Amino acid sequence: MYRSKKYLRRLVLSFSVLVLMLLVVFSGTLYFNAEKIILTMQREANTKVLSQIKFNMTYLNDVIQRLAMSLYYDNDIIPLMTASEDSDIFDTLTKRSRIDKFADYTPFIHSIMIYNAKTDRFIWGGDPAVQERDAPIYGALRALFKGTGPLPKLQMVPMSLSGDRSRADVFSIFKYDAFEYRQGESVFVLNIRPQWLFDNMKVMNQLAWQENENVFILADDGRILSSDPVAPPMDEAFKKAMLTHVHRQPAADTGSFNYSLGSKPKIVNYLNTGINGWTLISIQSYETLVSKADSLKTTSIVLTAVFLLLALLATLGISHRLYRPLGKLVSFVRQDSDDEAGPKPPDGDELSYMTGIYQETRNRLLLARSEQLTSRHIVRSYSIRTIITDGAALTRKDLIELIQAQKLRMDAEGPYLLCVMKLDEPDGASGREDDPDRRLLRFAIANIAQELLARTYAIETVELKHDHVAALIGMPDASAAALDRIRQEIAGIQAIIATMYRATFSAALSDGIPEYRLLHGHYAACLQQLRYTLAFGRQAVITPSMIRDNLSSAEAALPPELEKKLIESMKSNQDEGFEKTLDTIFAFIASLNYEYMVYMVLHVLIVMRQAIKEINASRIVSLPGERGDINRKIMDCATLADMKLMLLDVYRGMNESKRSPEEERSEILVDAIKDIIVQNHADANLGLQMIADMMKLSPDYIGRLFKKQAGLSVAEYINDARLRQAVHYLEHGDYTINDLIERIGFGTRSNFFRLFKNKYGTTPKEYRIKRNLLE
Repeated sequence: MYRSKKYLRRLVLSFSVLVLMLLVVFSGTLYFNAEKIILTMQREANTKVLSQIKFNMTYLNDVIQRLAMSLYYDNDIIPLMTASEDSDIFDTLTKRSRIDKFADYTPFIHSIMIYNAKTDRFIWGGDPAVQERDAPIYGALRALFKGTGPLPKLQMVPMSLSGDRSRADVFSIFKYDAFEYRQGESVFVLNIRPQWLFDNMKVMNQLAWQENENVFILADDGRILSSDPVAPPMDEAFKKAMLTHVHRQPAADTGSFNYSLGSKPKIVNYLNTGINGWTLISIQSYETLVSKADSLKTTSIVLTAVFLLLALLATLGISHRLYRPLGKLVSFVRQDSDDEAGPKPPDGDELSYMTGIYQETRNRLLLARSEQLTSRHIVRSYSIRTIITDGAALTRKDLIELIQAQKLRMDAEGPYLLCVMKLDEPDGASGREDDPDRRLLRFAIANIAQELLARTYAIETVELKHDHVAALIGMPDASAAALDRIRQEIAGIQAIIATMYRATFSAALSDGIPEYRLLHGHYAACLQQLRYTLAFGRQAVITPSMIRDNLSSAEAALPPELEKKLIESMKSNQDEGFEKTLDTIFAFIASLNYEYMVYMVLHVLIVMRQAIKEINASRIVSLPGERGDINRKIMDCATLADMKLMLLDVYRGMNESKRSPEEERSEILVDAIKDIIVQNHADANLGLQMIADMMKLSPDYIGRLFKKQAGLSVAEYINDARLRQAVHYLEHGDYTINDLIERIGFGTRSNFFRLFKNKYGTTPKEYRIKRNLLE
């Protein structure tokens, strides 16, 4: 039975393997994570215990701080801190007696001490342990008051009454006036009994004796705070490890880690109390907690085996029930399928077989539907094109039948409005009509226009040749207000296309068209209107009224007064006047018929060239010619605004090349001086005076001019020219050094050697030897 039904076999095996894998994974995960779960739960419980202790400590710390502040400003305390040697002894004893009684009646106060800096004496009250003047605590306090280290203010500082620093017999709180303690300042000391804290920790240990072995306080310096003479067993390595964990994560209030204390591993939880850098520590036995996870092992194995057996039995029953409808469906498909529906898969899988038949059938259905939709779209588009471009050849009956057959959204009776939209060329270069990107843009324009305008008007859109998209709009109302609304709708479509596709298009709107036979003529008129995008710019919406003056214009020549102003402004370097004149000229060009616009722009360019030619005729240094093929660039421009920018660039390039007559004269004089030096460098008398006599100019003027233009003096240039000639003779001649010095015009041998070495870093002889070796 299973051999002939592969899907059923796979179903049974899949369920069985899945159940087996899940059981193994979950049972193993349960067992292996039991230890982690128990440890996590215990750490959370420990954190709660430590948090409770922290809360108790924080609460009492706040109470003690307020009590210290209150006592510090008490009328009995202040005089004792400021009294001098000759103060009233009886009054001092009376106030001390009150302090003593207050300390005795407050259970958590051990004693009160007042350090008078003026008399360098302590006044105490409270426990008899501090009434002896030579008690160890006084020595410890004097060391703090007279030491260089900071004295904590309103913080509990563990102090020992016996001198044993490892003990914490009292917690001392210091209060003084200054922000930071300075030597010679009186201090108020409140000593708190630590039993309230240690007893609280002891109670917590007793409540959690099965889980916690020890809870104690670790100070920031590694001391374990305890009133018990025998501190909890703790080695120095643990203290170091604990401090490392706490300091490594100063921003964390709590944490935990494992540590081997002696021979047994321990689990350590710690919690920052926020008081004096103290940390609460909890230590537990790792083995005690982990042993609880072992009890799950046997239970997991037994439950896994029992559940696996039951799951296998349930799998057989469920698989057969699930397969029953599928088996009937396979039999039905095999009975009704033919050979064209697809061959039976070689593996005999029932679902694969039915999937193949379904896929083949679905592909055929989609292909048929696609062909049907494509054919309908082609016929529909052809019908709309026919109505727009050849509507006069249709009878009214043919038009009505065409509208009904293709379900066109238009009225055979009219009236209509025609809108023709054409993609703009961003860079002035004509794009290919079959470009996929442009096809996508035409499709987007047609669909967006159809969707937006169809909310108000009956409209049909169609793509035409040469990047055109036509929209045939039903317009019962052809008033000026209705036409203005259509213009606003078209402007909205332009904004959407610009935002979504970073492209622009221009549009031409016709006047109201009373009947369909006139569509062809208005379509031709719209195409003519679109040509005036050259004048109105990209994203223009052009109506017949906007170009009526252009069509009636017969002008074909630039007014002579404008041409004269343009030439004068170029010759006189009047930038503002040139730009204003050019604006006026282009405003005139924008009013012309399209046929004359580009011709007139080229005529303006010819006028500018003639002006530059006349300027060069009177200049010593001619202006450079135009950069690039300006004629081709102007022809490639899509708008008059772009053409105007081209002409402005020509004018600005001309101005950038201009220099003042004084600068040109200076350049010519410097070039003449250089020529004189090159031709007469061998003359030993060549110098500034000789050059000035030859040029009939002042030596001072020539020296300043040459220094300014060439960047070095005439004498430096003469020496440089002679050294260059010397190098030439060394490389290509066979002259002696003395002959060479005479030929290049140096007066002295030492001067020549000095200048040569300064410039080339070697002597002439060494230079000649090195060049010969290299050759």
